[in-house]
Amino acid sequence: MEEVQDIHIPDQPKLNLVLVGVTEAGKSAVGNAILEKKAFDEVGVKTRVCSARQALVRGQQVQVVDTPGWDWFNVRGSSASVWALKKEIMMSMSLCQPGAHALLLVVPLSFSFSQRERSAIEEHVALFGPEAWRYSLVLFTILDRKQLRDSSVQIEVQHNEELNELVQRCGGRFHALYSNPKAGEDQVAELLEKIMKMMMANGEMMIPSEKVLEKVREMEQEEERKLMEEWKKRAEEMIKFKEAMKAKTLRRSMRRMEKPLHYVQPSESTRENKGSILNRSCMLQ
Repeated sequence: MEEVQDIHIPDQPKLNLVLVGVTEAGKSAVGNAILEKKAFDEVGVKTRVCSARQALVRGQQVQVVDTPGWDWFNVRGSSASVWALKKEIMMSMSLCQPGAHALLLVVPLSFSFSQRERSAIEEHVALFGPEAWRYSLVLFTILDRKQLRDSSVQIEVQHNEELNELVQRCGGRFHALYSNPKAGEDQVAELLEKIMKMMMANGEMMIPSEKVLEKVREMEQEEERKLMEEWKKRAEEMIKFKEAMKAKTLRRSMRRMEKPLHYVQPSESTRENKGSILNRSCMLQ
């Protein structure tokens, strides 16, 4: 996790925004658009740790926290990788004390969006606590301005059951961010206005950082407990295996000891040799 980039900004209330979304959703580009500068690397670089950048935007001190994205296809991969990813996303709250005013759920409209994608987003929003939806807004990223305009975004949401359900969980809040806005179109000002309205509806409350970080500590303890149980189980299995092998070896040894000794009939050549030896003995006498 990166530290907040040092930059002198007048002492005033800071607006903390956390970006959450799939890999290649364009979160870093969104952060740059909001801060109106190249604050995050966005070309050919995957965000692997949380990072925070801030700037003065429309007279408002704004801090944007970028988080690692997840892969739609590997979101339920190995438990270790999923745990590490979730932990890093939750640790984003340590960069925006005392809390986050808004979770911006970055969804590229160029991607297909099904129940699987919605479930993945819901799973990650849940990391911030049961009240996180009150502070969430769906932020659609649109690369081609000809693809959709604002009126069409509403239609797209209404016609896609999964998108519509996601937006409804966010209280109907969404915003479209185009890579090439029209002349005179202030997308950032419109977004900040929607966030401010959401804040007013929430009584200017926020997602408290300490609650999320406490949950991280609890998850770490649970993960450590599971790991210890797994090691204990493996150790017990190894002891049982060694005892079983020892008992098996002992049984084999006992069977060998109990096996009777059989008389072996001497062969014809053996009898002839024995007779020859006796004859020689008699002659010597």
